[in-house]
Amino acid sequence: MAKKAMMARKANAKKVVKRRRIRQTFDRFVVLATSLGNVNKDSSGWTASLTSGTVTVTADFDDFGVARFPTITTLTTVPYTLRIRDDAGNLLTTKSVSANREFYVARF
Repeated sequence: MAKKAMMARKANAKKVVKRRRIRQTFDRFVVLATSLGNVNKDSSGWTASLTSGTVTVTADFDDFGVARFPTITTLTTVPYTLRIRDDAGNLLTTKSVSANREFYVARF
């Protein structure tokens, strides 16, 4: 009788479904410019440039302190040097961005 009950329980058991891990990443690299107090900078006219080796990619900031690099996919595979310049072309900050990033928050 116990064997019969166990067989019935196995027949009624739901099949275990393996879940696929969905890897969500951005399709472009994003830089956010903030103050040391984590307040977005008013960055209209600013530019950001990412350099890796001899390749440099430049993007403009919007008014909310966000620069989007549409040609750099994430997760990044190489480290970059980030340079942020104001609307007059003055260098504001230089940061090192390590590999395996989807975005970077530049606090200065």
